[in-house]
Amino acid sequence: MNNVLIITGPTASGKSKISIKIAQDNNGVIINCDSKQIYKEIPIITDQPKLNETFIPHKLYGYVSAVKQYSVAEWVNDLKREIYQTFTENKLPIITGGSGMYISSIIYGLSQIPAIEENIRYQTKQLFNTLGNKEFYSLLIEKDPIAKRLHYNNSYQLLRAYEVIEQTGTSIFRLQEELKRKPLFDNFTLCILVPQRQEVYKKINDRFISMINSSVIEEVKNLISLNIPNHFPAMKAHGIPEIIQYLTNKISIEKAIEIAQRNTRHYAKRQYTWFKNQFPNALFYESQDQLLKFISKKFK
Repeated sequence: MNNVLIITGPTASGKSKISIKIAQDNNGVIINCDSKQIYKEIPIITDQPKLNETFIPHKLYGYVSAVKQYSVAEWVNDLKREIYQTFTENKLPIITGGSGMYISSIIYGLSQIPAIEENIRYQTKQLFNTLGNKEFYSLLIEKDPIAKRLHYNNSYQLLRAYEVIEQTGTSIFRLQEELKRKPLFDNFTLCILVPQRQEVYKKINDRFISMINSSVIEEVKNLISLNIPNHFPAMKAHGIPEIIQYLTNKISIEKAIEIAQRNTRHYAKRQYTWFKNQFPNALFYESQDQLLKFISKKFK
């Protein structure tokens, strides 16, 4: 029976490193499920694997332009293609990354919510751009009180929730509960890395300093030159808004580093809680050694 291995966890938890080790030991192919590492213009700020430094096959990294609004459904189609190709090669697909929506689509299947009409999508974006996050959030929860569970800074989910209730008259959360969904694959193993938080927070801080000392400033300058709207997903990758503020002389580089590190730590903190709430039946591992021992038994 074809197996699919999923390695996820908070940002900076060591997913990429351990996935390479597992792939080496199990004839594996690593397939990306990080929603920002898909963008080809921002490999440094998103910490994409350096593919010229490994012989392990990596798929779905840096293959979408940042000027595109790439959907979860598009990623699922690309993922299926890569998974089935991996099966034909008799290799182990190792899905690696920490994007919650991507992981949920694998475990619970894609939402069957109807496609949004183009005029509603356009009007929603215009309204969001006019009001800004907080006012738009207030308007959304007037229409859909269940949407209070969303964070007002998560503009993608705010826009999605507003579009759905405008088109269907029903909360996206209620529709998700009512409409049947099923996993993408029949046989999968979900492993979640949850190292000690202070260890992850230190890695986050160190990683951003390393990015600053490389060519990340130039990378963001090139991204700005593409004139991409601020609400596009690529523009929200951790560190990009702060570097843009620095490049537009709104804050110092020291302040940009401080804010980016703090925001990413807060994101990691939310991820710890989210993974435990969303996937209570997953296999959780505090250390890479624990996970490797399990994998060696599971796939020997």
